[in-house]
Amino acid sequence: MRALLPALALVLTALSACSAEAEEAPEQSANPVQREDATAAEWRADLAAELGTDAFDFLALQQAAAVDCQRTDAGAWAVELALSGDVSTSALTRIGLEHACADVVAAFDEGLAAVEQAGDPLDLVCGPGVRLSSQDRLRADLVCAQR
Repeated sequence: MRALLPALALVLTALSACSAEAEEAPEQSANPVQREDATAAEWRADLAAELGTDAFDFLALQQAAAVDCQRTDAGAWAVELALSGDVSTSALTRIGLEHACADVVAAFDEGLAAVEQAGDPLDLVCGPGVRLSSQDRLRADLVCAQR
């Protein structure tokens, strides 16, 4: 019985410490689903503000951002944006990157600047001596042939 009292005192102390920590930082104690919901809600709000509507396929935009997060250097972004033929959706892409993989935003901005500064963005992918991945080369061949 004597051993039970100190153990009970330790358990009560630990529980009160946990309770105090939860009161001090409720956002840290929120479960991951609640944090994810808050992040998704913020992302949705940013997209709605950019589009001027809340009617869009959020899942498709999330999936596109997941793919976009794999382009981690400015050169890859310059190629992607040049091959897309239209940088008008770059604001949506940037929003996706900000929410899904903020570390890629600087490379995206640099690639976008390169495309915007080019007289003809296709010169970035169709010119002689341009080095592209095999997948980008196939896309460039199709795009450049229609030039």
